[in-house]
Amino acid sequence: MILGAILGNALVRLAPATSQPQAEIKAATERTAQTAEPRFESKFSRHLRQNFAATKATGCFILFDLKQQRYIRYNREHCQQRFIPASTFKIFNSLVALETGVIANENVVMQWDGIQREFPLWNQDQTLRTAFSRSVVWFYQELARRIGYPRMQQYIDAVGYGNGDISGGIDTFWLKGKLRITPEEQIQFLMRLYREELPFSVNVMRTVKDVMLIEQTPSYTLWGKTGWGRNTDGIENVGWYVGYLEKGDAVYFYALNLTTQEKSFDMIPIRKKILYDALRDLSLM
Repeated sequence: MILGAILGNALVRLAPATSQPQAEIKAATERTAQTAEPRFESKFSRHLRQNFAATKATGCFILFDLKQQRYIRYNREHCQQRFIPASTFKIFNSLVALETGVIANENVVMQWDGIQREFPLWNQDQTLRTAFSRSVVWFYQELARRIGYPRMQQYIDAVGYGNGDISGGIDTFWLKGKLRITPEEQIQFLMRLYREELPFSVNVMRTVKDVMLIEQTPSYTLWGKTGWGRNTDGIENVGWYVGYLEKGDAVYFYALNLTTQEKSFDMIPIRKKILYDALRDLSLM
């Protein structure tokens, strides 16, 4: 872009003053700038841009290399905006539920209430482990009701989670209420969980990390949680994928956030493809 602009200006300066009308010179310069080669763009950034564009979404991605203490960011401004956490809050909700004892452990069965909901796997009895992996909303709403406002706010404040606002209903504040968090804050929260530095017992944090396991292969292990917010802050769909990946002796924390005004948006496969493409482009998968 810079080289193209310089060459365009040089041509204008070298041309005789009377050889072209000013309007033609300006038009030629603009055409040169428009057709100039773009700045270098990594495969990682290019692929993310293309994936977002192909799905009519905007978004950001953060990766933090714990060993090297190095960040990689795509769309930095977006990464600093706060969004509804949606089901990524299940990480926090699980910690508080286990810490307060409203559920004894990750394998205790909670009976389904018989109400038919959106996804078939939700319509059955659940444990914390199955409810986390299936992102079962009703299960975590019941946990939140058992925890109650005072204790939930106590832990929100102790952790410093997002904007700290849990108004809007004890069983909906992370879905439709006022709670908001940035992708940057998600990374910080995940690092404290990984290092077992949050105000919860070590056993509770280790249990939640175990529940977060998504995929284990000979070359890497992936932990995480998805989230899908709908019709909040004037945004039709907000998608999340947050967690961390271990490869050898290195640990990488990631946060993907995307937003779109498309009503018919196939969030589940799109979100996964964008994350996995990014991790592959960074040679982590």
